[in-house]
Amino acid sequence: MRAVLLAVTVSVAACSSGEDKQAKAERAASAAIAAESTTAAAAASMPSTGKWDKPHLVERLVRAGLAPQEMHDQKGEDYWKVPLLAYQVGPSVLNVYIYADSAARRQVTATLDTVMAAPPGRAMVYPMRHILIIQNNLAAVMVGGTDTQQERVRLAIEAGLPAPARR
Repeated sequence: MRAVLLAVTVSVAACSSGEDKQAKAERAASAAIAAESTTAAAAASMPSTGKWDKPHLVERLVRAGLAPQEMHDQKGEDYWKVPLLAYQVGPSVLNVYIYADSAARRQVTATLDTVMAAPPGRAMVYPMRHILIIQNNLAAVMVGGTDTQQERVRLAIEAGLPAPARR
């Protein structure tokens, strides 16, 4: 009888532990999405310079319904020559590189094998399920996702930013 009682107690504890972990993960994801939504709301009131920046990128992804979550622990490849901004977008990762202007971005992306999103001859940097997205002063590599999800992200970015307000 004690063995049965012990087995039931252990299994209940294991289930509640798993449920607690799931609940914690869901709360963390919700908090991350809420933080990005706050960034998006702030960007909506910022004037556009016609160049991509972090707030306007997040705003565009949130408006497209993609619920990005910033990933702070990711490291970028040195050949991009600017810091990496990485976002979890559903099951995918969006690696974003924002340059001072489109000429600076073009200096880097013109040297890349666009299929591999890496310099020619470089060992595979990204898994084969990736796309390279280029728009103005931004270059991004989306890794993973369905065709539909990749298209949604690509269209959200390639639509570009609103034109700067004229005075």
